[in-house]
Amino acid sequence: MSDETSVNLYHRYRAGDSDAANDIFRRYVDRLVGLVRNRMSRPIQRRIDPEDIVQSAWRAFFDKATSGEFEIRQEGDLWSLLAAIAVKKMLSQVRYHRAAKRTVDRDGEGRGSGLKVLSESLDAGGPPPEQATMFFEELDAFMVTLDPTQRKVLGLRLQDWSNEQIAREIGRSTRTVRRTLEEIHLALLERLQ
Repeated sequence: MSDETSVNLYHRYRAGDSDAANDIFRRYVDRLVGLVRNRMSRPIQRRIDPEDIVQSAWRAFFDKATSGEFEIRQEGDLWSLLAAIAVKKMLSQVRYHRAAKRTVDRDGEGRGSGLKVLSESLDAGGPPPEQATMFFEELDAFMVTLDPTQRKVLGLRLQDWSNEQIAREIGRSTRTVRRTLEEIHLALLERLQ
């Protein structure tokens, strides 16, 4: 993979260089699929393939980039833009599959998505996709500081799993789950201060 900056790649693409489009795709496709896959609950993933969402995000990006709708000025802007597009596409699909008659909660597990609150916030004119992307990046940075059990517990809790469901999943007691969530809460408060 080239060491060329994303800013240069984007400007080459805007100038009509089709190789630049391939380079952008190769540089970010796996990262985008990972981002979407990590943000989707298992019930949603049974209905929607993360790669389909990323494919839709690529189409939107290349269509709008061709017409000059984006401005990439510094390193990191291109990734932030692609991530925001992918998250927006994903949230749209989550909302669609959470609609009353289609809800994934009817699929058996009855677990909601950790994205439900964020999705509803976006519906209500809440944070734009760029802020949602920053939130997820900050969440990723926080989760790296946790031990594997804490990461698993937090990940399941963000998918709206109950303490009892988490306890069964990780093979621990409900009390241990509560204690782990309290430790995570304290670590998050410390990070915020």
